[in-house]
Amino acid sequence: DARQHLVSRSSGEKSVYLGLVFKAYTLRTDSQFALAYFFLIMLGIVERLLSLGIDCIRDKPGQPWRILPRACSYFVVTMIRYVLMIAIMSPYIPMFLIICLGLTLGQILVEIIRYILMIRRVKQAGLVGNDSSGSLKDSLLDTNGHRMPTRTNHVNESCC
Repeated sequence: DARQHLVSRSSGEKSVYLGLVFKAYTLRTDSQFALAYFFLIMLGIVERLLSLGIDCIRDKPGQPWRILPRACSYFVVTMIRYVLMIAIMSPYIPMFLIICLGLTLGQILVEIIRYILMIRRVKQAGLVGNDSSGSLKDSLLDTNGHRMPTRTNHVNESCC
């Protein structure tokens, strides 16, 4: 049994093998497949939204504490990506399609959120429908006068 104590080669100490990473599941019934599909779709959506969340934590000079939440979020996103990668490597084609569907739905949500945020910033700048005071392109500056990034690194990273 893999969970039995193993004897170390050099010191004779006992070490324990723990299956902490993944537990294997066998899907047999339709309800098990439906639950697995739902879980994988939600995992894809969460991965995309967390990637967007990482990009919303902006680096600012004099605030190095922002590194920790970004790093912790990136750890979680990376774990989700690896779970999806292992699941997508199964030879079962519908599982592949379900994972792609989940990631696509998540990306659609990310694009909707980005669009809403862009419209809010444009409205705050007071430039909606008013081309005489400046172009829409110039309105994409944040409150400090810095140009807003149109695309960010983590959201555009591939899953696997």
